[in-house]
Amino acid sequence: MPLPSSFTGLERGLETAILDFDGVVVESTGIKTEAFRALFADFPACVDAIAALHQRHAGVDRYAKFDMIYRDILGLPLSPETRRALGERFGRLVEERVIACPMVVGAGELLASLEGRVPVAIASATPQAEIERIVAKRGLGRFFAAVRGSPPDKTGIVRALLAERGWNPSATLMIGDAIADFEAARASGLAFIGRAVPGERHPFPDGVAVVDDLTGLAATLLGDARGTMRARAIS
Repeated sequence: MPLPSSFTGLERGLETAILDFDGVVVESTGIKTEAFRALFADFPACVDAIAALHQRHAGVDRYAKFDMIYRDILGLPLSPETRRALGERFGRLVEERVIACPMVVGAGELLASLEGRVPVAIASATPQAEIERIVAKRGLGRFFAAVRGSPPDKTGIVRALLAERGWNPSATLMIGDAIADFEAARASGLAFIGRAVPGERHPFPDGVAVVDDLTGLAATLLGDARGTMRARAIS
């Protein structure tokens, strides 16, 4: 998927970047879907609908999804104790697998190229303590100026990062694989690139730059002497 001729949102060139984690840095989105299926295996007639809800609300934290599942699909009350237990079990199902799964193609190259040149932050829907452990155990901590998980939601995370770090929205790029990422970028006036798994439909509106992976993206972001982003096909 080619990038457009320029990113008008980056008025001063790339100064900072905010990345989603699952599906952007590591290939873990399938792990999360399987975990939802396992978590609700006692409701076999509802499992497909639950998996679809999870995918439709990618980028939303698991506890908000539990609320929607119990209210909209199962039609059952959800006690605080059950909600907490679901979250803990979900974490046990996914954490070690996310630590071990492959990186998105080109993600390592991108992080290495930006290191020491452009501050990069993670904005994830994964709970804060869990995403911190995952990043640390994968040995990726040195690449990130900040690692932020839920709560708050993606929009809240992005706004907090910009305020706390003093980052200029017009010089910040966000890369995400979910509509929640796009909406967070739009709410704060960031440039945005969507990542989509090849062969799968993506949720982004027409006109949004979408890439299959991150191969060559570092050269695109940093290759222009003026620091602006120019057209280059990313395969």
